[in-house]
Amino acid sequence: MLNTLFWLDRWVGDVPLRVRYRCLFNLYDNKVVTVAQMFALGRVEGGGAWRWRRRLWAWEDELVEKCRTLLLTDSMQVEIDDVWTWILDPLAGYTVRGAYQILTDGAPLNLCVPLISDDLLWRKDVPLKVLIFVWRPFRNRLHTKDNLFRRGIIQHEDQMCVDGCGEQETYDHLFLNCGVFAQLWQLVRNWLQVYTALSSNTENHFLQFGSASGHARPQCSLMFMIWFATS
Repeated sequence: MLNTLFWLDRWVGDVPLRVRYRCLFNLYDNKVVTVAQMFALGRVEGGGAWRWRRRLWAWEDELVEKCRTLLLTDSMQVEIDDVWTWILDPLAGYTVRGAYQILTDGAPLNLCVPLISDDLLWRKDVPLKVLIFVWRPFRNRLHTKDNLFRRGIIQHEDQMCVDGCGEQETYDHLFLNCGVFAQLWQLVRNWLQVYTALSSNTENHFLQFGSASGHARPQCSLMFMIWFATS
C-alpha cells in the first residue's frame, strides 16, 4: 500500500473511494494521499488522517463513519510494495501462453465495458493518429503524472499539475478541469453557441459534447469531429 492512492485508486470495494464518497473527496485536504500515509496518520475517529477544508456537517460526519466502517473490512499490509496483478489469472500471473489461451478459448471475459462504442470512436473521416491519441485517454494510457507515479517513475510529491494549480495531474484534470488548459473548451463552446454543463469525465464529456447541439445525426457527427480536433 506504499504507492496506492487512498482516494483515487480502486483498492477497497468495486470503485475508488472518490466515487463512493464524492462529497468527502471534494472536502478532503490532500487528494493524493496514499493508503500508507493515511494509516500512519491514523484512520480511526479523531486520527490525524481526516483533514478537511472546512468543518463537516452532521450528515457528512455520518459519511465519514461509513467510510471508516468500510475500511475495517480490508486487511492492509502497509510495508509491502504494490504490484501489478493479472486479474484473469491472479495465481499464475501473466504469461503470453495464458493470454493467448484466454483470447482463443471463446469464453466471455469479465471486463469493464467501455462507454464509447467502436462506431463513435473509430471513424473513417478522422486521421488514425488522432483516433489513437483519443483512444489512449479513454483507456487512461497517457503519460500524465498520475500514471508515471503508479509506474514508479516519479515520486508521490511530483504528481501535481504542471500548471501549478495544486491538483493531481490526471487526463481528466489536465484537459477538462485545469484552470489554464481547460479554457479551450469554453472558447469552443462559445464559438458553437452551446451553453450546457458538460461532465468532468473524459468519456462522458465526449458523449455529451457530441449530442450537445440537440440536432439530428449529421450535426451530432460534426460535433464529435470538433471534439476530436479540440482534443
